[in-house]
Amino acid sequence: MSKKKSKTAQSNEHTAISLFKKNIQSAQDCIDQYQGLLVLKSGLNTEWLLRAAVVFIVSALDTYFHDKIKYKVGKLSLNNLPTQLQNFEITIGKLPEWTKAKRKGNVIRNWIVEYLSIRPIQKPDLIAEYLKLVGIDNFWNTMEPDNKKRSALRDDFSKLIKRRNQIAHEGDRLQSRASGKKLRTISKEQVDQWKSWSEKFVNDIEKHFPG
Repeated sequence: MSKKKSKTAQSNEHTAISLFKKNIQSAQDCIDQYQGLLVLKSGLNTEWLLRAAVVFIVSALDTYFHDKIKYKVGKLSLNNLPTQLQNFEITIGKLPEWTKAKRKGNVIRNWIVEYLSIRPIQKPDLIAEYLKLVGIDNFWNTMEPDNKKRSALRDDFSKLIKRRNQIAHEGDRLQSRASGKKLRTISKEQVDQWKSWSEKFVNDIEKHFPG
């Protein structure tokens, strides 16, 4: 392979963090469109763009954790698998796939990807549990050793997920009988904060658990 082709191949390689940056851009695009339409004074209810941005932020985080596991599990040594991965259960029907495969690591990666494909990674305890598959133990304690700060970090994450769920599953409308099913308030400042928080959160993860 020529040096030119080799450099091109390297530039096309993706990581969990590189894909997160691509995905979080969708949230920024929604925010920018919201701001642009305000300037134009279109008269449209542009707050839905802010709600879409929240959904994209959470999607970027969820995808990041899936990718983090996918890329790390593919690099693990078969002779020294994490305990959580050693105990991963498969059906007997999958054994021929393992037997025929020349690259056993790829088979393990595909099994894990398939298993997680229908499982959102959007709860603090689930994040810590699934990351054990790739040898990342004590995730939250490592991210923040201080008990109060760690609790606040987890709460901030859960609040963002809760708001996304309110948007995605309740149309972001108040649910009490007396509410009149009015839309919850949302502001660009709040969405900007969530986006910035998410980017810092992922960057901090990469500092503690690179790759």
